[in-house]
Amino acid sequence: MKLGMAVGRNFTSSKAAYITSDIRFTSDLLKSAFISGFAHVSGAIIDIGLCPTPVISHISSVRDTLGVMVTASHNPPSNNGFKFFLNGAECGEVFESNVEKSLEYELERPTFDQSLFHSWENVGVARYKDSKSFIKDYISYLFNKIKTKDIDRKVVLDCANNVPNLVSPHTFRKFGNIRLTTINNTLDASFPGRPSEPTSKNLQLLKNTVIEENADIGIAHDGDGDRFAIINEHGEFVNSTTIIDFFLDHLDYSNPNQRTVVLTSDCSRQGFEIAEKKGARIKISRIGRNRDFVHDKQILFLAEPNKLLFPNFGKWIDGLFPVLKLLELSGSEKISEIFATYNKRKILRQAFKISEEKGSMVNNLIQSLPDLWSKDISKSSSLDGLKLFFHDKSSVLIRFSGTEPKIKFYIDSDSNTKNESILMRIKDEFELNSDGSDC
Repeated sequence: MKLGMAVGRNFTSSKAAYITSDIRFTSDLLKSAFISGFAHVSGAIIDIGLCPTPVISHISSVRDTLGVMVTASHNPPSNNGFKFFLNGAECGEVFESNVEKSLEYELERPTFDQSLFHSWENVGVARYKDSKSFIKDYISYLFNKIKTKDIDRKVVLDCANNVPNLVSPHTFRKFGNIRLTTINNTLDASFPGRPSEPTSKNLQLLKNTVIEENADIGIAHDGDGDRFAIINEHGEFVNSTTIIDFFLDHLDYSNPNQRTVVLTSDCSRQGFEIAEKKGARIKISRIGRNRDFVHDKQILFLAEPNKLLFPNFGKWIDGLFPVLKLLELSGSEKISEIFATYNKRKILRQAFKISEEKGSMVNNLIQSLPDLWSKDISKSSSLDGLKLFFHDKSSVLIRFSGTEPKIKFYIDSDSNTKNESILMRIKDEFELNSDGSDC
């Protein structure tokens, strides 16, 4: 409730704000509390029920207002949280910092301090509207941005038992030549089909179904629908950095005033090389901070593995538009053949859970690695965690997760064997005895 108050104090527009959520058990509880706090100190807020994150982003854009998404995205069902959007873009650090300061102030005051509240005739308005019309508007917007309407593919779609089921199947069925099979297609807050994060390990059912259905492609979403994963016709997981490399190679760079691409530090070496060859201006972003660049009109493309943003489409990360764009650009070519071109670099991404006690030790070790490994590395970067560049053109990025108690390693080289060797060295150095998970 006090978070709602803090956000309300920093949202000064007279326009109504909009709020939605995914299917998690705690979403209604958190949403209701937030609405109560927001309406106490601000204007109108409209609850549209359930829908994916890209829909609330689109509402925020077309109505030039605040959009609130209650979700923990790809995290486990026990987690939950909030995402905020202004005019379609994820809220920046200034808004975020102001909300945090306001929240600290609210938390210091007694919950029922009468000075917190307006008199009864001056409180804001909380209303409910069904999400169906907003979803319909979003799907129409998608169709206006896709040139090819005669996509001929057999598709298996995995919506993770969550809100992407309200949008993605309806969208694909509007393409008359797409033959669609859906899995994990019911709304269930326990996520019975698979964990929410669409990693290779979590998508075994999708892989099997693609093969059984003799499908051309498998598509998976995360819980709130702003991420996606691709399975090729052989049931093989397509690495997320490979998808970025494909788009970097197929972007329209003809506008001299819009030739900048923003790549996070965990993008592949090949991606940077493709962008350079295309004559793009390249900016490097910290993971999760592409939003800092989204208002720059010179930006053509912002990419982070699993999170793609096309400013000419919208200012938000979208899990559906890139898939449709891929199908538009690929024509009838096999998915495996498309991405074989961009598979020269091998990527290994692993996350390991760490305790709070071990966290400080791990952090100290990270700081000492440039000296410990000085003979093997050509340079290092501390832009985002620590990235080490080896003499053989391989690299490893080491950073703590921003949402879970995990340390993550992103390894890039020219062979899977070399990646495994680097990972084993890291596990020994960090005394990591357990197996990691995809990330």
